[in-house]
Amino acid sequence: MQQQTLLTLIVLLPLVGALLNAFMLRRTSIAVICTIATASVVVPFVFSLLLFFNFIIPGNTIQVDLFNWISVPLVDGKDFNVSFGFTADRLSGIFLLVITGVGSLIHLYSGEYMHHEKRPYRFFVYLNLFIFSMLSLVLGSNMLVTFLGWEGVGVCSYLLIGYWYEDKDNSMAAIKAFVANRVGDAGFLIAIFLCYMLFKTINYAELSAIIAASPQTFLADNSTEITIIGLCILLGVAGKSAQIPLYTWLPDAMAGPTPVSALIHAATMVTSGIYLMSRVSYLLVLSPAVMTTIAIIGAVTAIFSATIGFAQTDIKKVLAYSTCSQLGYMVLACGVGAFQFGVAHVVTHAFFKACLFLGAGSVIHAMHHEQDIRKMGGLFKKMPITATTFLLATLAIIGFPGFSGFFSKDAILAAAWAGPFGNPIFWLVGWITAGFTSFYMLRLTWLVFFGQSRAEHPEHIHETNIVITLPLILLAILSVVGGVIAIPEVFTGKVDFITNFLSPVLGQAQATLNANGLHGLHLSHSMEYSLMGASVLIVFVAAIFAILVYKNGPNGGEKFASALGPIYRLVRDKWRVDELYAFIFIRPLARVGKVLYSFFDKIIIEGVVNGIPETLYTGTSVASDSQSGMARNYLKFIFISVFIFGLILFL
Repeated sequence: MQQQTLLTLIVLLPLVGALLNAFMLRRTSIAVICTIATASVVVPFVFSLLLFFNFIIPGNTIQVDLFNWISVPLVDGKDFNVSFGFTADRLSGIFLLVITGVGSLIHLYSGEYMHHEKRPYRFFVYLNLFIFSMLSLVLGSNMLVTFLGWEGVGVCSYLLIGYWYEDKDNSMAAIKAFVANRVGDAGFLIAIFLCYMLFKTINYAELSAIIAASPQTFLADNSTEITIIGLCILLGVAGKSAQIPLYTWLPDAMAGPTPVSALIHAATMVTSGIYLMSRVSYLLVLSPAVMTTIAIIGAVTAIFSATIGFAQTDIKKVLAYSTCSQLGYMVLACGVGAFQFGVAHVVTHAFFKACLFLGAGSVIHAMHHEQDIRKMGGLFKKMPITATTFLLATLAIIGFPGFSGFFSKDAILAAAWAGPFGNPIFWLVGWITAGFTSFYMLRLTWLVFFGQSRAEHPEHIHETNIVITLPLILLAILSVVGGVIAIPEVFTGKVDFITNFLSPVLGQAQATLNANGLHGLHLSHSMEYSLMGASVLIVFVAAIFAILVYKNGPNGGEKFASALGPIYRLVRDKWRVDELYAFIFIRPLARVGKVLYSFFDKIIIEGVVNGIPETLYTGTSVASDSQSGMARNYLKFIFISVFIFGLILFL
């Protein structure tokens, strides 16, 4: 099979699965629906493996142009043409494997988790459409196709988060996610417009070639426009990848089914911002102001979200704020110029965060939908497979030596210290965040799986079946070994795999940095070992402290909370950011909306719209009433009309 055909099938098969379940198989059993939906992702995963090892690893770029999407003749003679096409290279190839691979496991898991639903076809249709949109996003050959996928995952996330729409909280969470993402999407859309205005193209390959060929004087003269483009892209990233100030939608998205949380938070939607920044890295590095802003946003989001994870009691909310924090790490990596390590953390995060969310779903399933960690405890004996896989994923996320998160996180911290735009302050923030992560994740794991059981009916709790535990086992294995892609040179004597592999895609950005005297990561072996040692030390200290505090269950946590006093209450209330946004934005806008509705809508718009038919109705009613069918009335009207007409002529 030709590589172009394989690439087209990879994108279209999830869409075919969605259409089959939506229109042909909706009345069949959940087994049939789940099989079709899962096969629609598993087959693209197999095709992605074929593409990756046979075409992408040798260094080929695969291009498919399906049709000419938009063609607009312009006055200057150069028509605006946009083709609907896909491009697969080493960067998109990595995302292909993550999206289809982890997505396949989540689909398999969902078949058991959602078996009680009355209309399961709707859930799997949304899942397949989500995968189709995400594949369109990472494979789009130009910004407009990427934006189509960008909007598609936004709509599908709205549908999935609000899947149980009968519950008001779920509906409000879906609306919140939709609105927050639209704010970010506006920034990305403006960036697309400005890119075309400045460079006369939105095709990635053409844009890269134009920037590479542009003289320094042109880039310097348009530095303001380039900075604005970069900041608009960052706004789009803040929406999709849940960065400050648009991060608040992500924790509320926990209202959706647990497989949705794993799909959105682990391997797909939230990582799209990292993909976009890596894809246009050659553009972002032209503006030091943009890169520094990206690094600051990532660092602040990482530590800010980590603090909130300290005090949450909902098992999924803890993991949600963990996702925001880990995404901050990825954005920080891009901001300091280490795009490849941001991508590496995307991969490792996909493994351990999907494992954690699916493990949380297994616990919730066994606990009959209980999500409060204060009512759990002692589940290791009851659910050994879930507990073991959850523990392995926890060790990966905190950066325990040898696990996947250790290598990708420490690569980011090293880049934060000595990268092209690195600064020791960025390293310090990332280092403290690593300690916070270790504390709240060990707190979560200990309260759920160790100590005495606090469940109402512990005798009813048992391990979930193989359909749920098999994805957990596979993801746990990947959480342990996945960091091989980022093993540093200090251990092997060779450049790490991810840097070498992505050099053809990120090479132009690095060349620009080198031309400006901003060279890549350069650390002595002793310094690199020192940074690693400091990271390992704070992880171990925070983990031991968490176990000491919570060894007696939530009671120890209450003592810890009372010692912190109002600070702990503020953290428990998520720093009251939602209340602040409500005070500054939501309530004033609601008041303005009410005034506009009362005056502009009701009086002007409805007055005109309703006034015209009411006037016509009144006129036709009068005319209709005059037609009585009585001859004497008609003679009366004729006489009066002739009299009035004659009087007018006489006068």
